[in-house]
Amino acid sequence: MHTLEQRISRLEDRFAINDLVVSYATLLDDAQWDALGELFTLDAVFGSANSTTTGRANIIENFKIKHAPFTATWHDPHGIVVDLVDENHATGTVIAYAELGSSELTLSTSIRYQDFYRRDEGRWRFAKRHVLSLYSMPLSDLAAGGLGEQDRKRWPGRPTGVAELPDYERAFPGFPG
Repeated sequence: MHTLEQRISRLEDRFAINDLVVSYATLLDDAQWDALGELFTLDAVFGSANSTTTGRANIIENFKIKHAPFTATWHDPHGIVVDLVDENHATGTVIAYAELGSSELTLSTSIRYQDFYRRDEGRWRFAKRHVLSLYSMPLSDLAAGGLGEQDRKRWPGRPTGVAELPDYERAFPGFPG
């Protein structure tokens, strides 16, 4: 049984982690690179099935490159589940959606982040963020039935690929090492 003080502290931590997740989305969309970088630990890892980037500065540089073709982006975290491991570590799963647009196309993506959070210098930050994809494709492909196809990862300038979600085989049962 937790004391009232411990329970309040846990609620404050959950709200702080929720704020971290929402801040990530808004700072990424507003191209506030320095502020976005502050949300990650210096040794943070950001990964997907296709790549892994290590270190705060490298993660931000990767975001700059990947977002450069788009005039506007909109990342929308829909829900978050947080497991407070101890007073300085937590894990989380974030369900999200994003749209990325240029004058040539609007791309839509439905994603799931698997996160490790760490209290660093008195605040919660991302220590590791791994993104899985249900689909990423132009809206025209989505409207034409693209969600029902196997190769649902269709980023401009990248090879078409199979999405990681749904994860029927439980290949991604939590947080990759």
